[in-house]
Amino acid sequence: MNPLLITGFGTSINVDKRKLIITNKLNDTRLEFYPHKINHDGIIIDGHTGNITFEAMRWLSKHNINLTLLNWNGQLLANVLPEQPKSGKLRVKQYQKYLDNQNRFEIALKIVQTKVEHSLNLLEQLSRFYESVDFVKIQKSAEKEDLFLLDIMKNSEKQDISKSIKQLMTYEGRIAGICLENLTTIFNQLNPEFNFTGRKNKTNSRNYNASDEINALLNYGYAILESEVRKAINGIGLDYSIGFLHEINQSRTPLVYDVQELFRWLIDVSVIQLLEEKRIKKSDFIITENYHTRLGEDVAKMLIEKINSNFNARYNYKNGKNYSYQVILQDNLQQLSNFIVGKKEEFEFLIPKIKFDRKDSLELTEKILNMTTEERKKLGINKSTLWHMKKNLIDGKNSKIYEKILLKIQ
Repeated sequence: MNPLLITGFGTSINVDKRKLIITNKLNDTRLEFYPHKINHDGIIIDGHTGNITFEAMRWLSKHNINLTLLNWNGQLLANVLPEQPKSGKLRVKQYQKYLDNQNRFEIALKIVQTKVEHSLNLLEQLSRFYESVDFVKIQKSAEKEDLFLLDIMKNSEKQDISKSIKQLMTYEGRIAGICLENLTTIFNQLNPEFNFTGRKNKTNSRNYNASDEINALLNYGYAILESEVRKAINGIGLDYSIGFLHEINQSRTPLVYDVQELFRWLIDVSVIQLLEEKRIKKSDFIITENYHTRLGEDVAKMLIEKINSNFNARYNYKNGKNYSYQVILQDNLQQLSNFIVGKKEEFEFLIPKIKFDRKDSLELTEKILNMTTEERKKLGINKSTLWHMKKNLIDGKNSKIYEKILLKIQ
């Protein structure tokens, strides 16, 4: 994953002498990309005015680059994707799996179980650095909900499939509530000024129109994730409109929502990492005349960098080899497709759990960033050492903290 963000007014995208040219006269910028030498795999347009030529759209399609359009509040408006593989047999089999109650429930169950597993893993990782996250308590709450899941599984063959799916969504929602409660505490601990109270607001239950900065960040991040999932599904040839967990609904893409659930935690951790850097403030966001909050250009770029970094992180996946989450997403969809067409009798969503390679805690980070000259001298820490530690933390890099210094600060 390596998208290029284009924002602002008056951007022009065209092709001149085989090169893709992106210009903006207002801020006097110009980007040029030669054929087959572009490092970006997608272009995100977060602007209100501008133009793109037919030739530029053909250029992007030939280079397998998806074009993502976001509306004013960071919501995915449209995707222009490369041609989808001809997969009539796959789609027919997908419809058949959907209509087969047992198969549909099996796939929906695995989507929910995988999401819950990774959501809880995220909280377990965060509990190492945030004292407010009591993972023992979280586990006990999750185990109580697991009893409800067992009842759902036992009764799935006896009751209507729509009732079983609804119960699965209820179970998933309860676990999501536990996770959101802990994430809310972390968000407010990192930046109380943003006053995050939850995902829903009184004027829009789906929270498309963010009422605060945290929701604006989450909405934007989920839109980026949705675009990546659409691209991956398109590359396999599955039908977006036929999901297994989310119900079929006009003008919606249930399969995209299904697959998003497997990776939503990547967006949550990206937002947390951005907040930890203490680089963003209220003035970096835009408030509309309806009092909705949206990201400014700099914040959008920083968030995309975090998501890009996490999506490209490499984890041990198959045969002892390391792969990025982007490749893992594509392979999991391929395995699902193999199950749908009957090439495999069983399948699992195999997604490596994220691990935080850091030794610091939030309290320790705060002490380092706010350490005065007098405190440094009293602790016997070298001036240049403290400077480098502060710079690494501000830049979002892992700060190598020697054991002796760690003991002094603690």
